This record gives sequence, C-alpha cells and structure tokens, in this order.
Amino acid sequence: MRFSEFQTTPHLYLDMDGVQCDFFSAWAKLFGKERYKELGDKPERERKINDLNSRGPEFIEKFFATLPVLPNCNKLLSFLETNKIPTTILSAPLRGNNEASIKGKLEWLSNHNPSMKDTALFRGDKERLAMKGGHPNVLVDDHKENIRRWEAAGGIGVLYRDENPEQALSQLRKIYDKY
Repeated sequence: MRFSEFQTTPHLYLDMDGVQCDFFSAWAKLFGKERYKELGDKPERERKINDLNSRGPEFIEKFFATLPVLPNCNKLLSFLETNKIPTTILSAPLRGNNEASIKGKLEWLSNHNPSMKDTALFRGDKERLAMKGGHPNVLVDDHKENIRRWEAAGGIGVLYRDENPEQALSQLRKIYDKY
C-alpha cells in the first residue's frame, strides 16, 4: 500500500522495551554481560528469561520500573508530540510474569512518559491492532519479528534502532507528512 492511499491518519503504536527503555542492556547486566548478544543462543536466552521469572514478582516489577531510558528515544517522542501523531504505547508483558512486568512498565511510564500511561496496552499479539476500519495503523518496534507480523496483518511497520533514530524518523515523516 502506498502512503498516498491513506484516507485517515494512521494511529501509531509505540513499543517500550528497545524503543524507549533499555531492557536488553539491563537484562545482560543482570547476568554479568555487557550486551544482550552475549547471553547466548535462543535456548540459552529462554533459560535466562526463566531465571528472570524465577526471581519473583517483586523483583520483576522493580526490574521493569527501573530500566534505563534509551538515549535517543526523546527524539522520537518529540517528533510524535510536535506532529500531534495519535500514539498509544503497545508493549508485550514478560512471558511468565505478565502482571508484575505490567506494573513495572506502568511505573516506568509514570516516571518517564506519563502522558501515555493511562492508555498503554500490554499484549504479545500486537498484530491484532495492525488495522482499524480497513485502514492500516503504524507500529514502531525494535523487534523484526513484530514488524513482520504487523505488516503481514496489513499494518505499517517501522523498525526502530536507538543508535540510528533518524532512519525511523525518516520513515515516519513519509507516512505522516500529508496529515
């Protein structure tokens, strides 16, 4: 679908972990590593998620509430605010400890992005929100698989990398310039 085919302003859904807050560095640090990629292959990372979950809900809530802010997310948030783009937080809760991770994420939002706290959505099946009324919505996310599923469901995916926010901002300008 071409951007010129939009009839209504696409709603934007904004991920948290890896877009606004630095889950991956905090997770790596928890296991004595500098970077997420040092945590091992997929089965090893799953074991580390299980280990994280085994620490209990109080630990999980505090872990998510105190995640560091990504250095360039304010460029993205400023762009969304300046251009009055309708935005909703859409973040997946931690598998195995949904409630505690959601509480922590809400606390994080209260401290760092309070204007979006009350409308935030927490679900793993993000792609179910890719379309509304026959029109595509936009997802800004750092996870390629989330973007792939979103686009397969008819939405517009924007891959975000905090080390290069301009790439995502350029895509968003193309999408929203006509509105």
